[in-house]
Amino acid sequence: MMTVVVGLFAGYVISSFVLLRRPHLLHQSRNFPIHVQHISHRGGAGERIENSMDAFRNAVVNGTQMLELDCHLTRDNEVIVFHDSELMRATGTAGCVADCEYGSLPPYLNKLPVTFEPGQVCEQSHSPPSRIIRLRDVFDAFPDVIVNVDIKANDDRLISEVSNLINEYQRQKRTVWGAMDRKVAAKCRRTNPEVLMYPPLAHGLGYILAYHIGLLPFLPIPYDCFEFPLMQAIRDKRPMHWQANNTWKTRAVVQLLCYLMSFPGMYEHIKRRGIPVFMWVGNTYSEFRTAFELGATGVMTDYPSRLRAFLDGDTKMADRTTSS
Repeated sequence: MMTVVVGLFAGYVISSFVLLRRPHLLHQSRNFPIHVQHISHRGGAGERIENSMDAFRNAVVNGTQMLELDCHLTRDNEVIVFHDSELMRATGTAGCVADCEYGSLPPYLNKLPVTFEPGQVCEQSHSPPSRIIRLRDVFDAFPDVIVNVDIKANDDRLISEVSNLINEYQRQKRTVWGAMDRKVAAKCRRTNPEVLMYPPLAHGLGYILAYHIGLLPFLPIPYDCFEFPLMQAIRDKRPMHWQANNTWKTRAVVQLLCYLMSFPGMYEHIKRRGIPVFMWVGNTYSEFRTAFELGATGVMTDYPSRLRAFLDGDTKMADRTTSS
């Protein structure tokens, strides 16, 4: 009996080792539309007001290959590009997005904190204040740029309206969508399976654990890209939304995730299966370098010009921003 168990275990280990390096023996390779290295988080929230048209234009000028943005739905069924369900943080006005008609939405504040760069603010130098824009406006302005849509609410109408816009603009292969919540992500999949998709957080963590027990090479991956947090940056900077839960348990979880997500072999296997790996959010030269050395295909950043300088080899400019 022991001989059989040892034989099965040895076969599992050998098969896992081989498939880790040669996944094409079991899985068909996926095909992401383009090679993406430069992704602008909320359009580049450190250089322009987040999720504004000004931010997206600045990102495109700096050669971004993907615009990451967030979507909510107004009372009159307009899909807007906005991060929070509440208006207060970004506009200074009380109220919920879902309770407002699009035409009545207030403009952004001229100064906003940069979520993933504690202590830093983005201040708009021109007037009037940036207005909240619609997803339709982004599709109109940047027809050839891949857009990464984060569905921020478990709202069937929101998912349906985003899907309708993607179909209207025939952007199924130039739009990536998904959500942190697995229930919302599942609704996205059911609503429009033709759209490129990233996994919810729980599924991403599941694939990480599967790698560490040797199971990942055997599993199908029904996603078109991965979006992993750059845990080293989160550990070192403790972004705004982590500071509210800055307990020893949170720090222990972050440290554990830093370890589990620091294996380049995992990312190389995913990329061998034709699936790019994007990491968020890197904002300094050292963070860019860490992400790419780990095996990231691309990095989401709040500072599009910094990432452009890094990718172009402009170390003098990048070095000036390393400690920012």
